[in-house]
Amino acid sequence: MHQTNDPADHRLPVVLGETHTCLLPTAKPLRRSNLEQLLDLMPGHPVHWRERPLSRAVSPDLVTGVDCELAAPGHAAVRAIGTVANHAVVLGGRVLQSSAQAKVVVAERPERQVWSHYLSRAGVLEVLTKVTTETSSRLTNGLLADGPPTPGVLDLASIAHRLLGRITMDPHLDQGAPLRSGTTHLRWAARVGDVEQAQVAFRVLNDTDRTAEITVRGANELAAAQQFCEDLAAHDWLLTVLRATLEKSDLFYPGTPESTALLAPALHHLAHLWAPGAHTPAPLRALWAPLEADPGFTADRQILVDELRNRVLVSALDAKRQTTIGTDL
Repeated sequence: MHQTNDPADHRLPVVLGETHTCLLPTAKPLRRSNLEQLLDLMPGHPVHWRERPLSRAVSPDLVTGVDCELAAPGHAAVRAIGTVANHAVVLGGRVLQSSAQAKVVVAERPERQVWSHYLSRAGVLEVLTKVTTETSSRLTNGLLADGPPTPGVLDLASIAHRLLGRITMDPHLDQGAPLRSGTTHLRWAARVGDVEQAQVAFRVLNDTDRTAEITVRGANELAAAQQFCEDLAAHDWLLTVLRATLEKSDLFYPGTPESTALLAPALHHLAHLWAPGAHTPAPLRALWAPLEADPGFTADRQILVDELRNRVLVSALDAKRQTTIGTDL
């Protein structure tokens, strides 16, 4: 028999998410009017906008209906029905994100409902099978495990990827990105736990994939997890692109036009897009303190930007010297 008053129920709520981040394929940063047109995914639903300290535009949520199992290693099969909410974010008119998330809860009734019931609860997955006090931690482990999802299991990456592709191929974009950069993928899970303050465990798996596990104290912090993870993913992407740009420039002799052609656009278009925590909701803003200590986001960024500037400066000085020598001759 399905028990809705099980003591474990209040411990189940866990939010599962995936955030993909890339450079918006356009030669110039988009202004508010352009972004509102680009992110108008559902007519009649507004694009949310924040101007300072760094502009942030957020599309309305799209929903994808799912009826699937949730990965939960070491746990009996977990079947969930509901919807995944997915929206696009553009930071500074430059950085594009596709962010998918679903809050997993215990179903109020043990049998499947009509789809109108699930569609009325955007971004909520209802678990029909039995849950225990370990369910939330098992679901977290299942989502953050290395490797692709198995068939029939919730695949948030595909949902996020689909919207990212839709936005990047929009005919309003000129496809004239000022530099080459890849896409990073952050898989994240947040759950309520027995902690004195919110905690985050962030891992870099390879050149493109990252995970974040967030443990919070209550519902208000859980609700803030997605926006914190979008903020985290954006700043990790910036670090990734700046570092990759330096590595690419190493393929050419220092000070050459080929090297400068790589370095200068990164400085011009990305260096100013740095405001960790500015778009993190207040309940989880303190999570940036441990990230600044280890791995040291801002310190790492400063080292990279200084190196970029030094290389461009040396290139400019070399060019000026060559011009002067040529004039003297």
